[in-house]
Amino acid sequence: MKILLATLSLLISFATVASNSSGPGFNGGSGSFWTTYFDSDTLDYKLARFIAGAEHSLDICFYEIFRDTVAKAIITAGNRGVKVRVITDSSYYFRAYMDSMRAHGIPVIHEGMGPNSTGHIMHNKFVVRDYRDADTTNDYLWTGSYNASEYTRLNAENVIIINSHAVATPYFFEFNQMWGDTGDIPDTLLCRTGSRKIEVYPQHLFVVNGDSIWVYFSPQNRPIQFLVDFVSNSADSIGYLIYSYTRHDLADAMAEAFQRGVFIGGVHDASDVGSPSSVFRFLADTVGLPVYRDRLPSDYGLLHHKMMVIDREIVITGSMNWSNNGNEENDENTIIIKNRNLAELYWQEFKMRYSEAVGVREETIAPSLFILFIGNKVAFDFYGYRVYDLSGRLITESEDSNEWRGLDLRGEKCPQGIYIVIPKESNIWIKILKVN
Repeated sequence: MKILLATLSLLISFATVASNSSGPGFNGGSGSFWTTYFDSDTLDYKLARFIAGAEHSLDICFYEIFRDTVAKAIITAGNRGVKVRVITDSSYYFRAYMDSMRAHGIPVIHEGMGPNSTGHIMHNKFVVRDYRDADTTNDYLWTGSYNASEYTRLNAENVIIINSHAVATPYFFEFNQMWGDTGDIPDTLLCRTGSRKIEVYPQHLFVVNGDSIWVYFSPQNRPIQFLVDFVSNSADSIGYLIYSYTRHDLADAMAEAFQRGVFIGGVHDASDVGSPSSVFRFLADTVGLPVYRDRLPSDYGLLHHKMMVIDREIVITGSMNWSNNGNEENDENTIIIKNRNLAELYWQEFKMRYSEAVGVREETIAPSLFILFIGNKVAFDFYGYRVYDLSGRLITESEDSNEWRGLDLRGEKCPQGIYIVIPKESNIWIKILKVN
């Protein structure tokens, strides 16, 4: 009952979040020092525009750059005198766009160069803009889950841009240790990547316009421990979207939070659900969390987020998947921001992906399943049902339908709230969270 009551407290939240969505994804939003974007915002053009805004320097650390729009923007910036440095993953170093950048005089390295290379991947996706001039007011950071990949379909992604010298500083120091130098030319004898990296900027908490921002890098900071701390201190709700999730310490923290009444809902990329190392089955079947595989629209590819919203005020994002490699091997960055306006936008993205996934789940419905009823109807994996309210009163029933349109026996619309559905051929009960 405690979990039900905690979940009930979210009903108004789900129902009243204002969405400026038009179709899959939505235009992000901006605060006094940040801007955020999601997948349908044509992120390659947004990144190209961000690069075009550079006046002095660009320090680009990207797992892969396959987008023609992005590559041309980098070359154009270099041609007009911007000091450009690029780090990529070794898997993508000898590719046409990288060759073109080098041909135009832009220095490019990968994580496998020099004696300090290790067998990992450089998985970052960040850009530091104009940090290397004397003006601290024009320093910008771009980060998130977005790869400038060669794709035929959209991925579900997120990006955040922050105008802050303080927040850009640890990213600049991180770039330099991977570059091996502070100047234009890399020193491959001094490059440190992967497990050879050290703590080069000890400050991790920054306060910008009254908002707290934490920055961590993999593997030297082992960022998962901080995610565990935030989850353990959650009070009301957690919504997450993740591409790869294998860390049991984080899953255990979620289980504990759920058992003390925190609502936790999540969507995993389809590849993660099928992975034997994933915690998905543990969360769904053992703990009973309402977590699902993604059901993205047909013009989408991956659910590529690595994001979590805690208590509708804290956002966790960046490049790190919640995996051993993400935490302990790869070059990654994680950023945690306490800002209610920003959290509201990420919550909208969570709500949209969650509502896509709910109601069309292919797995057998578990006794502890929550179904989120957001639209005009909810679909089940069975035919014939009875619907009750929490007092045990019969609301409606059907002999042969697998859909409930939210109406009672008289055909009147039921109010928002929690309802119990019992399939015709089973005594299993399912909780419905009706939010409109």
